[in-house]
Amino acid sequence: MKRTFLIGAVVVGIVAFQAYSQCAKTHYFCTSLLSEEQQKEYWSLNNQSKSATFAKGKTYKMSFIAYKGYDYRISVCTDIIEGGDKVRFELFHDAIVRVKDEYGNTNIKRQKESLYKNADDNLSPMVEFAVDKTTKFFLDVAVPESGESQDRKLKKSDNVCVGVLLEHKKADKLGF
Repeated sequence: MKRTFLIGAVVVGIVAFQAYSQCAKTHYFCTSLLSEEQQKEYWSLNNQSKSATFAKGKTYKMSFIAYKGYDYRISVCTDIIEGGDKVRFELFHDAIVRVKDEYGNTNIKRQKESLYKNADDNLSPMVEFAVDKTTKFFLDVAVPESGESQDRKLKKSDNVCVGVLLEHKKADKLGF
């Protein structure tokens, strides 16, 4: 009985590890979508980068912290073979806004405000930005509905590998 349980636990662990490791490094391949000039620039890998397996046609949501004094570059990619749709993504942050309720009273409310949509930028695979204070950002990644994964284990499935590469560098000091 113990042996069966132990073997079952090992098999489940191996399957879980294999499913995770299948797409574990996809975000590293996002740099291949950048121009030669962009690839030559020095950016440090941010540990908040992520890769995982997702169902086609779904939206993946993640958050990350951007720290004051740094410039950031976000690159989003999939392992879809040529001919598939491109990834769409949108960058948000929390904004404090004044909202009037039905009685005309003004209330202060926190809501997500869109900062960038790659759909408005010719489906660019990356965006660069700077922050003036430490801020939490949110990223929505729309996984393409068509195309096949390069991973032979995912080829016949409705899943693909998605990677979000976060990079940072010290911001240039301007002014006095």
